[in-house]
Amino acid sequence: MSNPHSDQLFALCQQLYQQGTTPNIALLRAKAPGKVSITQAIDAIKRFNSAAKPALKEAGSPPTEAQKIQSLEKRVAELEAAITVLEQRISSVIPEAGAPAPE
Repeated sequence: MSNPHSDQLFALCQQLYQQGTTPNIALLRAKAPGKVSITQAIDAIKRFNSAAKPALKEAGSPPTEAQKIQSLEKRVAELEAAITVLEQRISSVIPEAGAPAPE
């Protein structure tokens, strides 16, 4: 039942969805290489909605608790390093309290 053109439209729907865009008729017709009728676009979107969307959601499963913790620990380390750099820059520009100001 599927022909190469509908397979190409289906793949385009998947690509749009992975980019965070919900495929719709206008978008599909605009992005498709070549002329696409409204019925072809509707058929491709119906096929995508019934088959591919759940599979794509499963492929991008949410991170585990350990992955979240590791990501947050990495982010904290990056922020601490940035703070250290900023403190060094500030101390080189502003003299410490009680230290004589440079003349």
